[in-house]
Amino acid sequence: MLAVVGDLLGTRIGKARLSLLGMRPRRTAMTFTAITGSLIAGLSFTTLIATNVRWRRGLFELGHIEQSLWNTREDLNKTQQTLEATQEFLVASHEALVKAEGQRSSAEVEIQQLKEQSDGLHGQVQDLQQTINYLDSQRQHLLNQQGRLTEEVRLRDQELAQLQRETDSQITALDSLRRRVTALRRGDVAIASNEPLVMAKVKLPHSKEPLVAIHSLLNRANQVAYERLLPGQQPTRRLIRILTSEVERIAEDLQNGDAHLVIIRSANNVLQGETTLLVFADVRPNLQVLKEGQVLASTVVVADERSMEDVNQRLNLLLGRARSRASQLGAVNTQVVLDNGAIADLIQRLVERTDSYAILDIFSLEDSETGDPLHLGVRWRKPSLNGDSPGEPPEDDQG
Repeated sequence: MLAVVGDLLGTRIGKARLSLLGMRPRRTAMTFTAITGSLIAGLSFTTLIATNVRWRRGLFELGHIEQSLWNTREDLNKTQQTLEATQEFLVASHEALVKAEGQRSSAEVEIQQLKEQSDGLHGQVQDLQQTINYLDSQRQHLLNQQGRLTEEVRLRDQELAQLQRETDSQITALDSLRRRVTALRRGDVAIASNEPLVMAKVKLPHSKEPLVAIHSLLNRANQVAYERLLPGQQPTRRLIRILTSEVERIAEDLQNGDAHLVIIRSANNVLQGETTLLVFADVRPNLQVLKEGQVLASTVVVADERSMEDVNQRLNLLLGRARSRASQLGAVNTQVVLDNGAIADLIQRLVERTDSYAILDIFSLEDSETGDPLHLGVRWRKPSLNGDSPGEPPEDDQG
């Protein structure tokens, strides 16, 4: 229809011999015919595009479609390659699966064999466990025995060490005693170890300086040392030596104001002629140790002891026991003071007695303190009819 309209329009323009833009009529008619044809073609194409979606999509989305097509072909190629690789992988996997199946079968056989071996080993393990338990019990028993033996050995070693120390100490003491006995036999030892030089009761007021009393005692001890070590010489220097700490200890003990007994003793054996004597102080509280009338020892003079020698021996034994008892009670000064006349009279009457035996008591004549000499008396008690004990009052003479 558009072509017919265009042809009619071109024919009329040609018949009318119209001229456009100075062109000849024929040229003008051809121009209008071309323009009309172009319009017809454009209008037809526009109508086709407007009414057909596929044409419109094909015209405007051709590049995108071509790109998509190219991408799809690329993807297809890749997919094809992947498919080929997958197929190869499947083939390899199948081969591996077949191989794995074979290995699985072999493994199942080995597992069965191992299970059988495990059952056998389990039985062996149980036997071994029982053996281990038995050996552990034996080991623990041996360890316990070892511990006991070790403890016994340790105790025996301690006993042996103690015995060795005691033996060494006794040997040392014996050697020292031998040396002292030898020196005493030769008459060389003038002052023996631990022998007291001076002894004094000291009671100081709190305000008085104790060093004065201490130096006085040391001077007296020095005088005694001169008389024993250097007889006949006048004291011109200090022979005795005492540690400063020892003097300080004595001063501290005396500062409380209580009565003390201070004894200066020799620290070692000293030979006559030596000019040095190490001393130490024996400080103890001066307490009452004996009461007046206190019996220290008793003895019995039997029927056949009627000679002077027998009675003297019995009295000497009684005196030794009295000294020992006084020392046990705390007496330091064992010097004994007796009435020799009364003792001699008592001995004579004991020798001349008519009784079969006599009981003798030795007792304290007065209250005595730590450093006091022992004022003792001896009394003769006749046995009573109901028996006798040392604590009964005397029935007869005393001396």
